[in-house]
Amino acid sequence: MALIIGICAGLVVIGFRQLSEAPAILYLPRVDDFESLPDTWRFGLPVLGALVLGIIFHWMAPSGRPTGVVHVLDRLHNHQGKMPMKNALLQFFAGALALLSGQSVGREGPSVHLGAATGSWVAHRLRLPNNSVRTLLACGVAAAIAASFNTPLAGVIFAMEVVMLEYTVAGFLPVMIAAVSGTAASRLAFGHQAAFSVPASQLESLAELPILFVCALVIGALAALFIISQRYLVPLQQQHSPLLRFTLVGIATGILALWIPEILGTGYDTLELTMLGQLGVAALAVIVLAKLAATALATGLGIPGGVIGPSLILGACIGGGAGHLANHWLGAATASPGLYAMVGMAAMMAALLNAPLAALLAILELTYNPNVLFPAMMTIVVACLVSRQIFATEGIYQESLRALGKSGTPSWRAQLLSRVGVTSVMERAVAITPPLLERTQAERLIERQPAWLLVGGEDTPQALRTADLANFLQRPKKDSEDAEPDGNSEEKIDLLRLPGERLQMAPISWRATLLEAQQRLEKRGAGALYVGRDYDQGSPGVLDSDVAGIILPQHIEHYYRQ
Repeated sequence: MALIIGICAGLVVIGFRQLSEAPAILYLPRVDDFESLPDTWRFGLPVLGALVLGIIFHWMAPSGRPTGVVHVLDRLHNHQGKMPMKNALLQFFAGALALLSGQSVGREGPSVHLGAATGSWVAHRLRLPNNSVRTLLACGVAAAIAASFNTPLAGVIFAMEVVMLEYTVAGFLPVMIAAVSGTAASRLAFGHQAAFSVPASQLESLAELPILFVCALVIGALAALFIISQRYLVPLQQQHSPLLRFTLVGIATGILALWIPEILGTGYDTLELTMLGQLGVAALAVIVLAKLAATALATGLGIPGGVIGPSLILGACIGGGAGHLANHWLGAATASPGLYAMVGMAAMMAALLNAPLAALLAILELTYNPNVLFPAMMTIVVACLVSRQIFATEGIYQESLRALGKSGTPSWRAQLLSRVGVTSVMERAVAITPPLLERTQAERLIERQPAWLLVGGEDTPQALRTADLANFLQRPKKDSEDAEPDGNSEEKIDLLRLPGERLQMAPISWRATLLEAQQRLEKRGAGALYVGRDYDQGSPGVLDSDVAGIILPQHIEHYYRQ
């Protein structure tokens, strides 16, 4: 399944990339070269694109509008990984339009959404359990990141570190398979070369570390500023119409692009120039300020794009500026500005996404330069500590979820219970019985040695321990107060009046996880859940032969304590 989903997600990402790049040849000499456009195009293109996006989103129902990584995390942690296809279709076409019109966003956020939707769609079409849906959704995410960046290892770590929020062997293996297959599909379409062609460079002296330390402080502060801006901008998505919000973004982007066209689109051409050291300190500083403002406004007000690409540009510009200053202060015996740019890319991505390992590996695979690891590790640590500890911010995705009033990071207990399906721990030794039994029927039932008897009826089904029925049958007949005359020679036993422990039961689908079971027990106030066919609506019904077992609170408690 991971192999299939990896290939499918890779093909979807290839299609999205082609749609977001191929039409640009009608007005750009080459991809991302918005700098060559005249002033009227620099202003008019993002404004027109924002207007069209606003109209499209205005026509969509509010439930169909959420897109991006934040939407993926919400559906994974709060909706058992069920990704609506209408949102994915909107992301595919609207995300491409946002990039074609020069909005200051990246293509990786839409790719993650499309990959996750691919995994979720396949899993639900095959009616897999919800704990399997989680893993296959992560497979789609890994394949999408790998196909978008040509970075299979970073795709795996991003899926586990940012989306799944856990590292498990059972999760790693299928995610790795998906990332490899997604990368293979991408390389067949776009080739094997690294995303950026930069000369090899390394840190020349330990005297450069203080400069990198200061650079990391700046990056951590700017990452925190970006995240804090989302706390105030993201709630506006629920308060104002898309047409108004997107028009504001388009006008602001167009005005900034009149003077700094480098902010338009993904900006990977600017990123490569920065890594080659071809942009001066003043130009880099202006690009950082404009890109930060434009991207924060675009993502905060709901433009369907990502923040990974912009984070790389911001980090590269800050790092490149630090590299120029190092060359000026320390002389020729220092690393090139390109190495500083790579280090800055890793630090900004890590601080903004709260994903240090994914950022480190992404830069390694993007540049094929292992010399970046040592300085990047230090700057990542410093930037993440500044953002988290000094400014008290979390990753941008968790902060955005919180700003929308949604649950972001699940507790460790919820994470643990969501990995396991109810069928793995349920009590299977059960027997379904009507409420009235003749003594001979009861004796034959006990011979089957079920642990629990599931008693159906017009009211809520109940569970009765078989041992209680056995104890009752051992009593003298004259002492039995719960037998009812039937007009026949043999009395009938009413299991609903029998002395013993009886539990009120509620239904749950066999596809559910232990976390869903716990939530259902608390919501319904039931003592047990009977597991069977897809009781998706949760309405109690007549017990049937499809019931496979029951879940008790002690089953859940015992599992997570183990």
